[in-house]
Amino acid sequence: MASGLLAWLNFFIADVRDGLGPYLGVFLKEQSFLESQIGFIMTFASLSALCLGVPFGILIDRSTHKRFMIAIAIILILVAILCIYFINSFVFVLIAQSLITLSGTFLAPAFTAITLGIVGQNKYTQQTSKNEIYKHAGTVFGAIISLGFAYFYGIKSIFIITILMGIFSLFILSFIPKDSINDTIARGKNNNSTYRPFWSILWNKKILLISFIMFCFHLSNAHMLPLLSQRAHTLGIDTTGAYAAITIIIAQTTMIIVVFFSANIIKKTHNPKIYFYLMSIALCALILRGYIAGCYENMLAMIIAQILDGIGAGITGIILPLIAVILLKGSGYINTGFSFIITIGSIGGALSSTLGGFTAQYLGYQNAYIILSSIAFIALSIWILKAKTIFEKL
Repeated sequence: MASGLLAWLNFFIADVRDGLGPYLGVFLKEQSFLESQIGFIMTFASLSALCLGVPFGILIDRSTHKRFMIAIAIILILVAILCIYFINSFVFVLIAQSLITLSGTFLAPAFTAITLGIVGQNKYTQQTSKNEIYKHAGTVFGAIISLGFAYFYGIKSIFIITILMGIFSLFILSFIPKDSINDTIARGKNNNSTYRPFWSILWNKKILLISFIMFCFHLSNAHMLPLLSQRAHTLGIDTTGAYAAITIIIAQTTMIIVVFFSANIIKKTHNPKIYFYLMSIALCALILRGYIAGCYENMLAMIIAQILDGIGAGITGIILPLIAVILLKGSGYINTGFSFIITIGSIGGALSSTLGGFTAQYLGYQNAYIILSSIAFIALSIWILKAKTIFEKL
């Protein structure tokens, strides 16, 4: 029962954990914000919140009140969304978006912890893939509703949809029994575990390499979708947010398919090198996505770019928590290590907003995409040269 509720919690939280997501850029453009201002807001919010990424992981590893803390994080996101709607000044949006990012930073390792605590490590791969499928399905569901409401009622209707999804998330969370979460298993500890200080996890060479690759991945990837929506707004293609909804539907539908097949491949292939090949595919898809989005502005190019987004994000979404659990098994600090990887990756995502925003404003959208995709090429080169370090004795 708890594992089924966990999947549905992922379904409803998908449209909430990032706040307004790419719709924020469209809404702020409607309020006469510049691309550079939007990029700065996203970067500042992300960097300020990510300072607490690793402390959040330590807190989750040690806490026995994970459900309560998840509920608080969801409530904070909903309050911040309301604040952005009613008081959309630059400073206030900056503060509210920081609160959203802070809460979202907490939710990622928290969900890893309760998944591991509910199903254990033997069923973790199966449940993680199920969570990811439900999460992407929830995003598609939210985007379809958003598409209709944005088309008929404008971008402001997205606020109501996001808040309702948050309320449903809290409702589902309340039905997950507290005693269904084994806090010892949730932190990756077992009877054979030996004590290690948490900082030894953070200096693990394999964890550092994975973290750097994810830094480059998100630095390249994070602002590509907002740029698509903002360019559509600038060109007069769409001012309602419907275009942003379509891009999300395409990407998230692709992610569902990619997660399903990736999970089956991982299950059938016992060689850890499968993670190397999957990550390589994700980085190649990201490089190609940036090239296509930068060179072409028609609808077909947008569709192809978002399918490639679904491939890259779908693969990393399923393999990253699995790699973290494998590398940190028995350490007692799985969520701390996973939070570190997420934090470093999210710093890249935060910098992507400023890099993409300023480049688009001063050099044009095409050059912004070329620069972002070149970062993915650097990551792929390093991954091919250094990835064997990760898979030694795995």
